[in-house]
Amino acid sequence: MLNMNILHAKDLFIHDDFPIVIRENVHNGHTPHHMHDFYEFVYLESGLSLHTCVDRFTVLLPGDMFGIRPMESHEYTRAKQAVLYNILFDPSALGEDYQQIRKLPGLNEIFDQEGSFEWRNVHLPLAKRMMAGKIIKTAIKQQEIKDVGWKLTVKSCLVELLVLYAQSYREMSYTPADKPGGQVSYIYKALSYIEDHYKSAVNVNEIAEHTGITADYLTKCFKKYTGLTPINYIKHYKLARSLEFIKDPNMSIAQAAYESGFEDHTYFSRLFKQVFDMCPSEFRKQSASE
Repeated sequence: MLNMNILHAKDLFIHDDFPIVIRENVHNGHTPHHMHDFYEFVYLESGLSLHTCVDRFTVLLPGDMFGIRPMESHEYTRAKQAVLYNILFDPSALGEDYQQIRKLPGLNEIFDQEGSFEWRNVHLPLAKRMMAGKIIKTAIKQQEIKDVGWKLTVKSCLVELLVLYAQSYREMSYTPADKPGGQVSYIYKALSYIEDHYKSAVNVNEIAEHTGITADYLTKCFKKYTGLTPINYIKHYKLARSLEFIKDPNMSIAQAAYESGFEDHTYFSRLFKQVFDMCPSEFRKQSASE
């Protein structure tokens, strides 16, 4: 087994009777595989990062939020000015609220230690992103100044953030029949299609047809919720997939490009350098030395 960095609650939770810490981190480059003996929710406020958890490889975009169970390994790669908020806690901090919280959509899967775990992130809509930012900054400030009742305030902030996650998780699970005009459901249907067909020459019209909306409306929804056009998202997703292939020393760069859905490996190399500030061969050498 690879050397694994394990973070322990006893080293991070300063107050024994209050196992909650909310903090800001700015990631650039590579944060190796690590795990911890507490729960973590992560919220990406700005920037871009690639993320691997439970063999799920994902492009993280501003507004994404996800949960990590204790002793689940995850890793950040090729981060570029990724402003992340780490919400670290033990369920005991939630007190009597825990039993109710753990039943909420999305959270039931994360808190169910007996069940299988499929890593999944949600993309908070703009209004909820603004709320999340305000809640997080309130919690961080209270941790710093320790005003009267600060522990109650921070706990309340944690509950609000978990509820925001559950609401967004539920919203993304709606079908258009459940909620007319539910744009989030279209986005997740489109993202799922891209993940299943990224190796082919998938285009906006094809995705829109599968999703059940027009190409123009799909593009509008995509830009609203991800900040990218469908085409730009597909490029980033393919590049994210290519990193794993490039790490394989037995695979040529051209073959890695092809396996990632790029037919022209010259174009692939040019795009790769444009996004990651290094060519694929340089990334391979760097990865081998890490």
